[in-house]
Amino acid sequence: MSYTSWHTYGYGVCLTGMECGSMKRMENLLKLAPEYHKSVQNWLKEQGIAKPDVDDVLEFDREYHLGLATILQNVIQEAENIRFTACDDCNSEIYLVYEPSYPWNMPEKEENLTEEILRLVLKKYISILTDEVFEVDYCSVENGG
Repeated sequence: MSYTSWHTYGYGVCLTGMECGSMKRMENLLKLAPEYHKSVQNWLKEQGIAKPDVDDVLEFDREYHLGLATILQNVIQEAENIRFTACDDCNSEIYLVYEPSYPWNMPEKEENLTEEILRLVLKKYISILTDEVFEVDYCSVENGG
């Protein structure tokens, strides 16, 4: 029997305990990423969900079950062209983290990112979903299996 562990290092936020205030707020977020929004809407239709609530939308991530972190990751990717990683740790804490990259792998949009820009982007998108305040800081997320 073996055990493999992994770490996700970067700048981001722990989203554990975050709740979306309403379906209206979720729709406002999703509208910022039209292609992703369309994918979510198509999936909801396939599931036979005519009047979705926030929990229905959170089920869209059926692979990793990271909920709001996955949604924020995909919306920010489409809207801002900035790659965040949705991940969880050994204690099931959920994170959204910007991982540093090698310069030759870095998209042009990310070449001039600063800590302040990343903080503002995270706060902008999180504030659409909730009025709660989440601390943006350096993260070391460890998990394994």
